[in-house]
Order: sequence, then C-alpha cells, then structure tokens
Amino acid sequence: MRLLLLLFAAAAFAGSAHAQDDRRPPLFVIQDDDSQVYLLGSVHVLPEGALPLPAQVEDAYGRAAVLAFELDLDAAQAGAQGMMLAAADEETIGDALSPIQRDSLNAALSTVGLPAGALDGFEPWFGGMTYGLMALQKSGLSVQAGGVDAHLFGRAKADGKERVAFETVELQTAAFDDLPLDAQVSYLMESVASSPDELADDFGDLLEAWGTGDDDALAALMNEGLTQPEVFEALLATRNRAWIPQIEALLARPDTALVVVGAGHLVGDQSVVDLLRQAGYAVERL
Repeated sequence: MRLLLLLFAAAAFAGSAHAQDDRRPPLFVIQDDDSQVYLLGSVHVLPEGALPLPAQVEDAYGRAAVLAFELDLDAAQAGAQGMMLAAADEETIGDALSPIQRDSLNAALSTVGLPAGALDGFEPWFGGMTYGLMALQKSGLSVQAGGVDAHLFGRAKADGKERVAFETVELQTAAFDDLPLDAQVSYLMESVASSPDELADDFGDLLEAWGTGDDDALAALMNEGLTQPEVFEALLATRNRAWIPQIEALLARPDTALVVVGAGHLVGDQSVVDLLRQAGYAVERL
C-alpha cells in the first residue's frame, strides 16, 4: 500500500488547543428512549501529537457513565506471561517453516536487529505480531503504545467511571492461538514480507483513513491484511457477533455507554455496525 506519505498521516493526527481539529475517527451512536451507546473505533498505536482526541470523542467520553473495552487492560498487563506461555506450547516457528521460509524470516529479523532464530521458540502467530511491532519501532515512527483504548481506559480509571470488558485475555489470545498452523505460517510470512519502512507507510495509510473519516478505505485496508477467510472469521467476524448481545445489554441500561474497540471491528461487512443495522438498529455515524 502506497497511498500517502507517513508524514502527512502523522500531521493529520496532531491535535492542538489552538487549532481546529477536523478529524473524524469511526464514531457511531445507537439510542433508545432512555439511553445511548457510542461506538468508537480505536487504533492501538498512535503517533506522538495525536492527543487530545477530537471534540466529538471527548463529548462521548464526558457523557458516558460506563466504558466498554475489548479487554480489561489491567488484567491484560497482568496476563502477559500467560500469553507468552500460550504462544510457545504448540508447534513453533523452529519446526514449522520450510528452508525458504526460514531464510525469508531470518532476513527480515536482521532488519529489526534480531539474530537468526530469535523467534524459533514461539508459534508463528506470535512471531508475526512481534515482527510487525518491532518493524514499526525500527522505522523511526514515534508512537504511543496502547493507542486510543489505553488512553481512555486510563482516564476512565482515574475518573472513577465504570469499566467493562467484552473479552478475557485468554479468549483474545485463543483467537490467534487456535488458528490452523498453515494460517499462522501464512500470517507470519505476509508480515515479514514487508520492510519496516513499508509497514510504516501502511500504518500511515491506516491512520489517514482513521483520521479523515474514510470508513470505506479503512475497511479495505483492514480486510487486505486478513486475506485468509479463516483468519478473518477468527479475528473479526466471530468476535463481532459475540459482542452484539453485550452492546444490547449496555443499551438496556438507563444511562450512556462508550464502547471502544479496534477500528476494524466497526467498518466493512460483518462489522459490529453492519450486524447492528442488520438487527434493525439505527446506527448513526457522527
């Protein structure tokens, strides 16, 4: 993907109290007679200068009595060791790759400063995630790990707002860990096929679509990265369906909720917004 320069994407994200903030991240609302639920699409990593968030997001946060996230981020931090164990208890990279695949992986690892074989003890899905994060860091992009969801989770905690989680760490890890081995290997090899600079450009495209309100472009970018049907089903579609009853439960409460999930869950076919509209809800894009 080569749509925009990363510099333009980062500049489009910069917020300032002295300048108009025209960003339109994915933000939707559903409501009934006595309550409303906002749905905010998060990016899990942000460039420096992305805060504060746009006024419409700040307004939704201010109205919300309860915030819902994919995970309880405190529990996620505490459960990091369990994820590492889950990422190494089945067939690992050291056993799963062909000689040609191994050569490609080792060449990619060298670009992020890791020695050959550094990820051999982990399963392929974890290797793909690790390479992607390290490549972004290596590209020189100045980022804040955790992104929008971590920012709002921390604020809600400090402000004493109720926080709920749609998933446990174990359930989210299983979405990756239970992928068939061939799908994991394909995910790994697709990841390492891109250089740090290429991944940074792709990330810039993603940020541009998120910040300019181009939901169609955002959906296309997210779907491009999940080329295998079983991966799309496991990482997006199945989880989206599981969240619908939880969103309906929030709407049944006599107050306002703000749901903060990855932006890929709110745009495109089989997204949360698509499923809610199929169920008869009027979902307004803000």
